[in-house]
Amino acid sequence: MIETYSATNLFLDFSVIGILIIGIWLFHWPHRAKLGNLTAAFALTCAATLVLYRNGIMYPYIVLLSLAIGSTIGYWVAKRITMIQIPAMVAFQHGAGGVAAFFLSLAELMRGTQHLGMINEISGLLGLAIGSLTFSGSMIAGGKLSNKLGQAQTIFPKHTLLVMINFAVIIALIIAALYAPVGSRIFMYILIIFASILFGIIFSIRIGGADMPVLISFLNATAGVAAAFCGMIIENKLLISCGATVAASGSILTHVMCKGMNRSLFRVFVPLEKPAREPMVSKEKGLETDPVEKETKADQSADQIVDQTVEKNSFEKAVEIAKNAKKVIIVPGYGMAVAQAQFEVIDFSNKMLSMGKDVKFAIHPVAGRMPGHMNVLLAEAGVDYDLLEEMDVINPEFKETDLVLVIGACDVVNPAAIETDGSPISGMPILLTHESKNVVCCNLDDKPGYSGVKNPLYENSNTIMLLGNAKETVQNLVDNISKENSDIEEASNQDSQQDDKKNDLDSAIAALSSAKKIIIIPGYGMALAQAQFKVIELASALASMGAQVKFAIHPVAGRMPGHMNVLLAEAEVDYDNLYEMDEINPEFSQTDAVLIFGACDVVNPAAMDTEGTPISGMPILMAHDAKKVIVCNFDANPGYSGVENTLYKNPKTIMLLDDAASTANDLIDALKTQN
Repeated sequence: MIETYSATNLFLDFSVIGILIIGIWLFHWPHRAKLGNLTAAFALTCAATLVLYRNGIMYPYIVLLSLAIGSTIGYWVAKRITMIQIPAMVAFQHGAGGVAAFFLSLAELMRGTQHLGMINEISGLLGLAIGSLTFSGSMIAGGKLSNKLGQAQTIFPKHTLLVMINFAVIIALIIAALYAPVGSRIFMYILIIFASILFGIIFSIRIGGADMPVLISFLNATAGVAAAFCGMIIENKLLISCGATVAASGSILTHVMCKGMNRSLFRVFVPLEKPAREPMVSKEKGLETDPVEKETKADQSADQIVDQTVEKNSFEKAVEIAKNAKKVIIVPGYGMAVAQAQFEVIDFSNKMLSMGKDVKFAIHPVAGRMPGHMNVLLAEAGVDYDLLEEMDVINPEFKETDLVLVIGACDVVNPAAIETDGSPISGMPILLTHESKNVVCCNLDDKPGYSGVKNPLYENSNTIMLLGNAKETVQNLVDNISKENSDIEEASNQDSQQDDKKNDLDSAIAALSSAKKIIIIPGYGMALAQAQFKVIELASALASMGAQVKFAIHPVAGRMPGHMNVLLAEAEVDYDNLYEMDEINPEFSQTDAVLIFGACDVVNPAAMDTEGTPISGMPILMAHDAKKVIVCNFDANPGYSGVENTLYKNPKTIMLLDDAASTANDLIDALKTQN
């Protein structure tokens, strides 16, 4: 009976650990990160439930009250936190993990070490120390990230020596606590806590500039280590495993951040002592002056007039470059987060894409204030993840780029990192924006970035500075580009486009009106356009005209398994009308009309006809076998795979290019008018 119970416990433990690993694994893809977060949270909830079930609850009302209070506060904070506050909140959460670790360790140690083995006691003392320093270090990091503390490095005299002495004191106190009399150990524990808190402060306070993401990921690792030691003192396998997993992932992330900075972890936490800045000597007056000279009010007034003229000319030039550019790279930075300009940046990218330009986002690994900061902001604004490129991948492309739009970034595009020795960013890999044909910087000002190193990119002849609030600047760019494009293109293209669209729509209506059997194929473009409700309304209208309407669901349509089923269920589709690929494929040859909404790769005949492509050999929906094919997509560009769709050029295919929801609505209105 005991063996069965142990085997069951082991199975449950490994199941929870497996779910947690799956959740972390899902973080590899930006579009699956939310699911990964929920999966990991579910695993941790199961782990906590198992621990409580196995050990019993002495005071259930206190536990329930604590859960209610903690959940309420967590929900309240999560609802009110803004994207700009995310880095500080992450640091605070690491600190909360540290607090939990040292309280648990202290509680177990206070119960009396006579019930603990040597390994358990050492684990408890290490959990006490690491949890305390994680807490204080995270509070310092959170203060810097939220601008409550100075963001620059704070270096005390003999700072490294102070850290080493503090560390040695903690080790000595831990050893002393192992052999101290039982009655006096409480004082040793208190001393360990205070020494560790002090260590976290002096250890973290001298971290600044672009090194902040390294500190955040390192504290993530220490929080995991503290949790693992807590698991050892209470002999809980789940807590040990979960803590070790967090520690391992934090360590890997720390390595990635250090690699992005091109420096060792030791050099990040033990920076070189900086010499005091020497005053500059004025050659004309022979006087010592500050590097930034003060201007008189009269000079400022004159300069303001010149600046306004230059700014206007620069803006007009930037608009002209954007209009003529064929290849555009957007570089987001922390200033974009501060200005909350991510939505305007996505509008700009969409505008460029609609004009037929090649658009990509260049993501530096340490851009922002925490790992993945830029990815989170852009995901919030609904970026197409295919447009995001990491530094190593995008750097070779800058030489062939017509326009680089820098949004609030400085250090990560600063050529001084590769041209100047002895600065805080020397040797750090950067995005090679200075190699492009034109650079437009939408920054608040032209002052140095977080590192304090002046950026020579701002003075390059191919750089245009659009200083001010990035959100307003980018929006003005979009508005002016849209206005000029509409003025130029409207007169020449509007009539012909409307005629072509009307002819295509008439052809589609004629095919649908005479069709007895219709198959609708939903795709990711339907999700982007949120067109599922209009698609269901159109299906109902066709069914009311006597047509047999079915939905063909490809297993990989969308961005996750069951994506299309979920969207159609949201629009209250009749489940009897949903058919899987293998079941529906034989029916296409007897189908009068196929309606495609936002699908491309899953109906691309190239998967069967062409070898050596990313989709070669992939089973597809045989839409091309139908008598008529009506494609309601945003454009005729290749899909997620990048493979051109030969179906679009098929003589029996009618292309209705526009927003899928708008196209569905046009079809509904035309059918109603006809009837």
